[in-house]
Amino acid sequence: MSDFPPPPPNFTPPPGYVAYGGPGAVGGFQRITTLTKWLVGLLGAALLVQAASVLAQLSLRGSANDFLGGTITAQQFKDKFGVYTSLSLVAAAVGVASTVILCIWTFRMAKNMQVLGRTPQTFSTPGATIAINILGACTLGILNFLMWREIWRGSDASTAAGDPSWKRSAFSPLISIHLALSIVGVIVGGAVGIGSGLTSVKSSSTSDVAKNLHDKVGLIAGAGLLQMAAAVVFIVLARQLAARHMQATREG
Repeated sequence: MSDFPPPPPNFTPPPGYVAYGGPGAVGGFQRITTLTKWLVGLLGAALLVQAASVLAQLSLRGSANDFLGGTITAQQFKDKFGVYTSLSLVAAAVGVASTVILCIWTFRMAKNMQVLGRTPQTFSTPGATIAINILGACTLGILNFLMWREIWRGSDASTAAGDPSWKRSAFSPLISIHLALSIVGVIVGGAVGIGSGLTSVKSSSTSDVAKNLHDKVGLIAGAGLLQMAAAVVFIVLARQLAARHMQATREG
């Protein structure tokens, strides 16, 4: 008769559990709480600037009509662009800051998916996530759609590490809605002109800008509203995706 006690039973972790540095992990999880707060704040600021920019463009239509009617001079018409130009500079600064945060935020979630054992993973390298966040508009947002869909699916806390079914799981409809709004916004914006729908006075003749404002004010407003709608959807998506991801990584 042996004096040694029987071996303990084999305890197995719950489904979806991946220990920090354990099997399927390539390092500790990277936190995203602070980045999410900064990102949502900057996206909200960009939304407010976008709304003010649309109002500024619409307010310029009266000045455009006065210029075309000969009531004011070309210089007087250009002087009216002061507010819009200032808003454009603010929008550019906020856009750069939010893009930097977005790139870091996205890459951290992509790296966390490796710790969660989400393989095979398409968007995992810094170069891929940065390029898509910066240049994704060149693909009408399609690459962005694929990246957000993958991160959403990989952030499912109930999926076990190494389970390939995560690639086929459902994803938030907000990702599809954002893609649709982005594509329509690009189409409408293209019908209006360069950028947000108002061609720069410095790059075009004053009369062309005035005619654009006079003839396409409806499209200018529509393009601005579509951009704002896409921004609102993305803010909600970012908050929900962050909450889902932090649940999977157990970030308190």
